[in-house]
Amino acid sequence: MKRYVLQANKSAIEDYFEISNGSQSGFEKDFNILPGAEVPIIISQNGSRKILNANWGLPAGMFGNDFYAVQQTVVLKDDKLKKLAETSACIIPASGFYKWKETVHDPLPFYLRVLSKEILPLAGIYTAVKDEKGNLTYSFAVITMPANALVEPLDKSMPCIVEPSDLNKWLGGGALKMLEKGFNGQYLLPDMAVYRVPDLVNNPENNSRELIQPIPKLREDDD
Repeated sequence: MKRYVLQANKSAIEDYFEISNGSQSGFEKDFNILPGAEVPIIISQNGSRKILNANWGLPAGMFGNDFYAVQQTVVLKDDKLKKLAETSACIIPASGFYKWKETVHDPLPFYLRVLSKEILPLAGIYTAVKDEKGNLTYSFAVITMPANALVEPLDKSMPCIVEPSDLNKWLGGGALKMLEKGFNGQYLLPDMAVYRVPDLVNNPENNSRELIQPIPKLREDDD
C-alpha cells in the first residue's frame, strides 16, 4: 500500500474505537496520505485504547530498511518484527486506499474501499523512540496480506483489515497469533468497491475530495 485516505471525522473515529481524545490535532481529512506523513493510530496502553499521532514508516536502519508496509509473512520470519507484533500492535484508521495498475505504460490510479464500512481498521505495528529530552516519537508500518480476487489485477498485496470483533484481540497481545493464522481478504469481496480515479492523485501536493471521485474510462488502454 503506497497511499491511503482518511476522511472520517474525529467523532466517528472515537465512536468506532470507543475512545475519547482531547486533541483535534491529526484529525483533519486527508485524501492523499503518503509514507512519512504524521497521522492518527490506535494503540492499547494498560488495557485502554489511546489515539496518538505517528509517522508512517518505521525508523530507517532500525530494521534494515525504512518500512512503510511489511508483509505478514515477513513479520513472522523476523524476530524483531515478531516482537513488535507481540508488544506494539496498532490500528491505522483509514477510509480507503489507492492502487495503481502497473501493467500499462502510464500507471492508472484506482481507489478501493469497503462500502459497508466508514472506517477501515488497518493492521499495523509501531515503535516509540525517545530523544535526548525524553520525548517520544512514534512510527508505524502497515501490515499487508495477499490480495483478494478484486485487488489482485492491480497488485499482489493489500493491507490487512481487522474485523471490529477482533480489535481487542489485535491490540491486546493477540496480533502475532492472528498473523500466524493468516489474514484472508476474500470475505471482503461482497462489499468491496474499486474504481478509477483522476490522475490528480499522482501529484502528492493534491489533497481534496476530487481525488476519490469515480471517473469514466478516458484512455484507450483502460482495460
